[in-house]
Formats: sequence, structure tokens, C-alpha cells
Amino acid sequence: MEDDLELKIIRNRLLQELMTRSKRAKRKVQIEIITSPRCPYCPIAVRIANNIAKKYPEVEVREVSVVTPYGREKAIKHNIMGTPTILINDNVEFIGVPNPEELENKIIEYLEKS
Repeated sequence: MEDDLELKIIRNRLLQELMTRSKRAKRKVQIEIITSPRCPYCPIAVRIANNIAKKYPEVEVREVSVVTPYGREKAIKHNIMGTPTILINDNVEFIGVPNPEELENKIIEYLEKS
């Protein structure tokens, strides 16, 4: 009988965790910065995006190098010819280093849409 009660408690916790995750996933904004190893501007773009993302828990930043298979796939899919290129939720939004204020405003737009 105690085992049944423990199983119910575990199931309820797992269910609550799954529900919380799905709510978070709906609000999440994914930023991918397409970079190149020799690009002197890419680290600046990554730093700007990471600094802004610290303010918003629902924003995730990911650096994607064009020398990786995934990076090449993204570059081909979006016809990316230069780095850094910033994708937000898989949409090209900036080519080159963005103005921090413009990037933050664009992120806020995406957060308000979700």
C-alpha cells in the first residue's frame, strides 16, 4: 500500500515537471549565432547575445560554427554568406554584429509573440 502511495507521488511530480517544461518550451526564444573560426567579429556578437539573454530566462543562446555539419546545414538552408549571422527561432534577423539595443528589441518582439 505504501508503494502505491509512493508511485502516485512520483507520478504527480513527474506530471507537474512535464507540464512546467512544456509551458517553458512554448515561451522559449532560441538564438543561434552562426560563426566562423577566423571571424574577428563573431565573439563580439556571441558576447552581446549572451549578455542580453542573461536578462531573460526564456531566451537560449547557441553558437553554431559553420565548420560543423549542423553549421553547414544551417548556412545552406538560410543562404548564409557571412558571419556572424544571428537567427532567432530559425529566422535570419541580423548579419554582422548587431547593435545591442536592436537585438534586445527583436528578442522582446519574439517573447511577446510567444
